[in-house]
Amino acid sequence: MTWEEIYSSLPIQSRMIIDIAEAYRVDLTELANLQVQKQESDTHLNEVRYGRD
Repeated sequence: MTWEEIYSSLPIQSRMIIDIAEAYRVDLTELANLQVQKQESDTHLNEVRYGRD
């Protein structure tokens, strides 16, 4: 598939994020890695607060 085909198949929200990231020169890989770190931190905090299931 070409980039255009992939891009056009994405939901509008995803295309908007890509467009904004390109306009502001945001590194989406770095942003994704930060999101993973945040989720891991949130998970850890919840485990500390409520204990593991």
